[in-house]
Amino acid sequence: MSSWLPQLTSIDDPIADDYWSYETDEGVKRVAHITVGRPVPIPNDPGGDWYCPLRIEHPQNLEFLPVVGVGPVDALRNAMQYVWDGFHVLRKVSPRAKPPAVP
Repeated sequence: MSSWLPQLTSIDDPIADDYWSYETDEGVKRVAHITVGRPVPIPNDPGGDWYCPLRIEHPQNLEFLPVVGVGPVDALRNAMQYVWDGFHVLRKVSPRAKPPAVP
């Protein structure tokens, strides 16, 4: 990740939050937690670009991504495309899944 982008560890202003279920290639059912933050301008960016904070938590992986765009709508659209592309290759994807039980 480029050093000029924020290093995200949380999303302070979420605009969408959901759990999506999916099936792995091995046939195991999993649930991912997806949170999308409100797009914000990239600090000190002379071009005026924006980023959309994105958090995707899988059972063995947690990603925080600043998805870049040339404006707030473009950044949001790019974040949604990232989510779609990532889940499109999986099987039996379903939004509004139940959160996994906490042990």
